[in-house]
Amino acid sequence: MNSNRDAELLEFLRTAVDRARGYADFFLYAADRDLEEWGISTALAESLHAQGASFFSNVSSRKRPNDPPDCEALDACGLRLAIEVTELVDSAAIQSAKRARAEDRSTPWAEWSRQRFLTQLNARLTVKDAVAPRLKGGPYPAGFVVVIHTDEPHLNRMVVAEYLADAQLTRLSHVSRAFLLLSYDPSIQRCPYHELPIAG
Repeated sequence: MNSNRDAELLEFLRTAVDRARGYADFFLYAADRDLEEWGISTALAESLHAQGASFFSNVSSRKRPNDPPDCEALDACGLRLAIEVTELVDSAAIQSAKRARAEDRSTPWAEWSRQRFLTQLNARLTVKDAVAPRLKGGPYPAGFVVVIHTDEPHLNRMVVAEYLADAQLTRLSHVSRAFLLLSYDPSIQRCPYHELPIAG
């Protein structure tokens, strides 16, 4: 028995339990945030490929402390692309879910109106756009992509499509493309995505 290995495994499990939230956590990769960001970027690449819309591959994590960006990839010409990942989730619903689990009752879902959804998307896009001047390891001639992921139960594929119809999102200065990635949908056997209507 390797005591160092056992200690590492125990610490990994402790961190995973601490991070477990029991709400909107499809994309939550236990104790490893770098792996989580890489997995989300890769899931988007796979979904784009399945739709015949692929424009990047060879995703790699930049790992802390070499971020931002969270990941980088290559476009079809072999040029480097920066990827930043962020989550759309109701933090109050996470806390409510933890309390519900402790009290052995069902977990309530957050309600998302169209206005709230679009406001929160805009807020996340604005924050990530402001990160651009601090990107490390550049230049990134293929552009700067933001991936917003969500596993909010209310925000399923149909609701999101309805909410994004004719949506006008914030004008960005640095982000070249932005996507909303939803959790795995067994009916299409991949994670659905929407390219967000941003104007540069």
